[in-house]
Amino acid sequence: MIKIDESKKLSKFSALKLPALNKVLRIYEIKKGDKILIWTDDSKTVAPRLAKTFLNKFRKMGCEVSIIVDKEKKAMSVANKKTHEAVFSLSKGEVFVSVTSGGKGYLEKNGKRVLMRSLINSKKFKMIYCGGLRSIKPNKVNAFLRAFGHDEKGMKALNKKIAKALDKASTIKITCPAGTDLEMKINNRPVLVNDGNWKIYSTNYPVGETYTIPLENSAKGKVMVSSYKVTGKTILPKKPVEMVFEKGLLVETTGKEMAQNVNAAVDFNKKKKVKGAEEAVRTIAEFGIGTNKKASIVGSMICDEKVFGTVHIAIGSNKHMGGKTQCYGHFDNVIVKPTVFFDKKMIMKNGKLLI
Repeated sequence: MIKIDESKKLSKFSALKLPALNKVLRIYEIKKGDKILIWTDDSKTVAPRLAKTFLNKFRKMGCEVSIIVDKEKKAMSVANKKTHEAVFSLSKGEVFVSVTSGGKGYLEKNGKRVLMRSLINSKKFKMIYCGGLRSIKPNKVNAFLRAFGHDEKGMKALNKKIAKALDKASTIKITCPAGTDLEMKINNRPVLVNDGNWKIYSTNYPVGETYTIPLENSAKGKVMVSSYKVTGKTILPKKPVEMVFEKGLLVETTGKEMAQNVNAAVDFNKKKKVKGAEEAVRTIAEFGIGTNKKASIVGSMICDEKVFGTVHIAIGSNKHMGGKTQCYGHFDNVIVKPTVFFDKKMIMKNGKLLI
């Protein structure tokens, strides 16, 4: 790991009180002497404060810490040279903590994007990722931090139960009081869980979801979403936004910012010469169920999608999950109070899990 110390750039920020911090470190098996790279920005959001919280704790533990504090990047831009050098220098057993507000920049090698999962698999480092925090308002910070204090044993059991049911299903149907009515197929697609098991690429924090990859051309119908991701931030609309799907593609939305984001993502992918850019960005990419009972909708997708009693879908890239679609952009969308069927079996009613 390259040694770099930009911690002085965090001097104007105060650290947060994170009661569950020791739990995070235990789950990731972080100990004295570990080499850790922190990547954050100096935006006026919760991100640099959370990064400083990690930094102070790591130093107190006696870890060897490098820290990069960038300016926030424009949407869909390449990370700067020093970040590339630092991340690519990571090796087996080292830890990468990414705590960012929004646009952090992506990694490239020889002009091609490098997927973080591929890098983790090849370099064998651990990663804690907590990004997209720009949209969390001050009155939601404590609610966001509470989600870190999940019930480990209970969540693992819940994820296992949902994963078992999902693994047997061929078709998913979702409805909700706001008007959702969507069907999709998942025949034999892999089922994944996010519960803090870093050994199987469970990097996102807060944790808490079971998810899978729908067949690319299978989604049909509409969903009404109460939280949705665009590049660099999460939107909490005043009323649910409609997304209409035909043959697996998003063909219409009532969300102004969603539509603008999709169009911008398509244009960007075309400039990057991504094959089938128009379809790739609009293709159904994920179906997931939130399993974190301490989480609530706070305006950051990394937390919102984990809320117990909600489900989410995504469009765009899913290559990092084991899917077939590779493009720039993966955009999640949360449905509240869903009723969900796996094949003909109701497994959730108005947000209440029935299995």
